[in-house]
Amino acid sequence: MISFDQKVGRLGEHEFAYRISGNKDKETIVMLHAAFADYTLFEEQIPYFIEHYRLILLNLPGHGLGAAAKSKLTMKDMPGMISRILTDNQIDACHLLGVSLGSLVAQAFADRYPEQARSVIMVGGYSIHKANKRIRKEQQSEGLKWIGYILFSMTKFKQYVLNVSCYSEQGRRLFEQGIRHFRRQSFQAMSGMGSFFTAKTEPVSYPMLLIVGEHDREIALEAASELHRLEPHSQLIEIPGAGHCANADAPEAFNRIMEDYLSAITLSPSAGIRT
Repeated sequence: MISFDQKVGRLGEHEFAYRISGNKDKETIVMLHAAFADYTLFEEQIPYFIEHYRLILLNLPGHGLGAAAKSKLTMKDMPGMISRILTDNQIDACHLLGVSLGSLVAQAFADRYPEQARSVIMVGGYSIHKANKRIRKEQQSEGLKWIGYILFSMTKFKQYVLNVSCYSEQGRRLFEQGIRHFRRQSFQAMSGMGSFFTAKTEPVSYPMLLIVGEHDREIALEAASELHRLEPHSQLIEIPGAGHCANADAPEAFNRIMEDYLSAITLSPSAGIRT
């Protein structure tokens, strides 16, 4: 039986909701979804990992069922929110699974709270530290395209995002569960992401698994390949039949890859280091 406790955390004067499973004696995984989706994007990962790991789920600010509710917490607060959750639940450190935007949050958390990060698993993401100028410029162009959709039709905007985010019908079904809650006012909560980006040339200190879907955009595949080249603590795996959100498009393959990786670095932290 899948069981989560629904809890309320506090960062400064502001509250936020999250879910946490039992298994207090197990390693913890924090799952961070893609932009415009919500934590249900991990619907196929939750039953697979919940028996052997402690799972933490939370929606990014402006996302999920609470998307319409006003909150002064924004994307820039996410690293602090995660740290607060770990501290409140007496969790020393965690693994972070981040999809797309969630992968940027995961890296920002690991950068600010390195002692609380055991590893980072990035799906369809790119570095917040290096080799990101081209893809960030492309993201800005994509944002202008979004504005054109948003001004005239949120329905068309959501359909566009759905199509570029997932390759399979299964993946689109999972993504659609979350994007239906996204509103125009939700964009206000997505401010502050620029604070994540800090230029660094030295390798990150934590093990990193880079996962890409073979049908993701070419620029995303190239960014992952370049990051893998620059990070000696990284591994790179491409999943056939998957797009940008590979965990949703090809969950069986994704789950096996993630399980094998976590098992290896839990037994031997140096297993995440490329030789």
